[in-house]
Amino acid sequence: MGTLLPKIELLALCFELPQLEGSTPLPEWLPMIPAGIFTGRDGRSWVNDQPEAVIRATLCYPKLPFDTEHSTELKGPKGEDAPAYAWLDDYRIRDDGVIEAHVEWTPDGEALVRSKKYRYYSPAFGYTADGQVTRISSAGLTNKPNLDFPALNSENHEMTVPVQIVTVLGLAATASADDAVKAIQQIKDRETVALNRAENPDLSKFIPVETHQLALNRAESAEGKLKALDDKTAETMVDAAIAAGKVAPANREMYLATCRSEAGREQFASFVKAAPVLVNADPSKGKDAKDKTTLSTEELAMCRSMGLSSEEFLAARNKEGAR
Repeated sequence: MGTLLPKIELLALCFELPQLEGSTPLPEWLPMIPAGIFTGRDGRSWVNDQPEAVIRATLCYPKLPFDTEHSTELKGPKGEDAPAYAWLDDYRIRDDGVIEAHVEWTPDGEALVRSKKYRYYSPAFGYTADGQVTRISSAGLTNKPNLDFPALNSENHEMTVPVQIVTVLGLAATASADDAVKAIQQIKDRETVALNRAENPDLSKFIPVETHQLALNRAESAEGKLKALDDKTAETMVDAAIAAGKVAPANREMYLATCRSEAGREQFASFVKAAPVLVNADPSKGKDAKDKTTLSTEELAMCRSMGLSSEEFLAARNKEGAR
């Protein structure tokens, strides 16, 4: 099997020819391959990140034709005429990475340029399946541009910007490189402002999530401690009322539920303050100390079963004890 040769791209790029006045000499060096990643008007992209290798491969051919409408690539293989109007015989790399070619013009070629029959020129180059430029194959005068590049054909020599870039930046199709640079700088400035806001937020409007979580944890902890304190206070109040004989031990849970809120504790405190002593918490108390004014839990139960009031039961009991 033969070696798979890189594909040759035609009309991939377009450079504008300079406007020549009088006897102004034609340029000897012309840009041929842009630096880095470059894109045509049709959306295809290529890569020139190894310009030295491209030049070495190109120099395998002592001179390459500079024809019209890429006749070398299109007509030559068919045996049709494909005359050269100039020759590419040397190459160099500019500081920005662009590959330039030295052009040796023929009289016919100079006449075509000066007569303004062609406004643009375009290189044909080889490239791999992944778009890597491998070598220059030829160049051709053309009027069918695919990508605007700086000048070989008007008085304005400013570099224009590919349509894909001006579209993304929201610029007019005629935007210059300086316009693109300004637009990009504005985007960078906005990103810097946004980054500063992210790193230095307005604390009156934003709270970091870690701080929010810490405050939430502390609030939950404080709430838990307050609940525990409320429970302890409720137990203390209810147990004290039971010890004082103003609340039956059997009703402890009911009063504990009441005392777990501040309003409930206030209500319970008022109730205990006004309530009489109804229960002798110590059954032995009253017998040894001869307490004739309180009833035990059992005696209260007897009152309820007999339909007697506490006073009636106390009077009967004390009378019986006096005998």
